Amino acid sequence: MKTAHHRQREVAGIVEHGRENASPEGLRYRKKLKARLAVERAALELVIERGYDGVTVEDICARAEISKKTFFNYFPSKASVIMGRIDAFPDDERLLEILEEHDEACYLDVLVGVVSTTVSAGVDDEIESLRREALRSMPQLFFHGQRDLLAVQRSIAAALRSYLCERPERRMLAGGSVEEEALVASSTAIGLARTRSMLHVCGEAAPTSSETRRLIATYLSAGDDTAG
Repeated sequence: MKTAHHRQREVAGIVEHGRENASPEGLRYRKKLKARLAVERAALELVIERGYDGVTVEDICARAEISKKTFFNYFPSKASVIMGRIDAFPDDERLLEILEEHDEACYLDVLVGVVSTTVSAGVDDEIESLRREALRSMPQLFFHGQRDLLAVQRSIAAALRSYLCERPERRMLAGGSVEEEALVASSTAIGLARTRSMLHVCGEAAPTSSETRRLIATYLSAGDDTAG
């Protein structure tokens, strides 16, 4: 039987596996990766030194010794280079397949794993260390890119509507409509993914999706006990 930890590692590897398959191996790929990491390193060092608002794309380009055109070949914005490259989120059809492939797991944990992997995957320990330092000192950076997250939420809700209509036994919100559950689940998945990332920044290791969900559930239940 697979443990929750093993299932979480599988979920976290879905998007990463797709990225590896899509990335050409060899010298060209390694050169591009090295250049991208150099841009991330320059941006993070500057933000740690000056603060997010004190750094411009021009500053990053000057530190990394690249042109603005090269910068935008790698990153769509200043926020994206600070948070780490945000890969394309799975489309509705692929997201539905992911849910079906992990039918034995809590669908909310599966979604949190996909969102977390897409947002925070890293390939270099030094870059990850710099990113954690920047985010610890400026947690407001977690709230950049809201429009990207709204698009992610719409994709999650659309996939969940199809998934829950096909598998009503998997539903978690008793008494509500599928539309209502899809809305609640999609916004909750994004919130849990962000909380998981912030816990990782503040601690040593990232909690699993299920650990994050249980932590939040415990916290919310304590609120009921206090009110009672």
